Amino acid sequence: MSFQRVAVASVTIAAIVGLGACSSGSQNSGSTGAAPVATTTAAATPLEDFVAASKKLGTETMKMKMAMPGGIEANGSADLANKKLDMTMKMSMGTESLDIAVRLVGQTMYMKMGPTGDKWMSLDVSKLPAGNSLNPENMANAEAFAAAAVDVKRDGDNFSGTLDMTKSPTADPQSLKALGAKATAVPFTAKRDSEGRLTEMVIDMSGMGAGAGKITTTYYDFGTKVDVAAPAAGEVTPMPEEMLKAFTSQGQTAGA
Repeated sequence: MSFQRVAVASVTIAAIVGLGACSSGSQNSGSTGAAPVATTTAAATPLEDFVAASKKLGTETMKMKMAMPGGIEANGSADLANKKLDMTMKMSMGTESLDIAVRLVGQTMYMKMGPTGDKWMSLDVSKLPAGNSLNPENMANAEAFAAAAVDVKRDGDNFSGTLDMTKSPTADPQSLKALGAKATAVPFTAKRDSEGRLTEMVIDMSGMGAGAGKITTTYYDFGTKVDVAAPAAGEVTPMPEEMLKAFTSQGQTAGA
């Protein structure tokens, strides 16, 4: 079993989930909240509309599903405002597959892999590095994507553009070094609904190398009830040291 691969999958899920945000300080976002009662204002740019659509998710409960390269699929529900997340992942591992359950309850993430009888592993996400995607401060804002989005275009409720991952405050330095110049222009598309909420995000990693592909996330069933409870104390064990290192290594020097 590759703890590193499990960690990367979970961190990626957190990063995409965190796109639905309620941050209010992005330098690129402009005035994307409620329209002010004021004099004439300039029409919102495509970038401002894209960021506003992602931020709306921070005020909603919702269901989501994700498909990632390498045979990774995830489904679940989230209440980002109250730091609640309940997801299941399936990872292909050669001829076998691994089922993973992930819960976030406040500052604690719980993860269970394998047979139903396995215990939940716990992780205090508040102690992760500032640039880590699982850090609550990053899961609760859209700044990473707002800072990275460039050349954004809008056609009705459809968006397209590129992400310069070197500008993201949650970018992993080691990954950026490996990707080189490719990290500065990662294509993406997105959609919003009639309420202005983001409903789909597709990040095309195909140009990143062998095994890379598209990461597709869909947000739906807004307003769904999200009940996430921490497992009973007797069902929880600390996360193994090797896996903990895999999680904490992400974002140690990012976001400086």
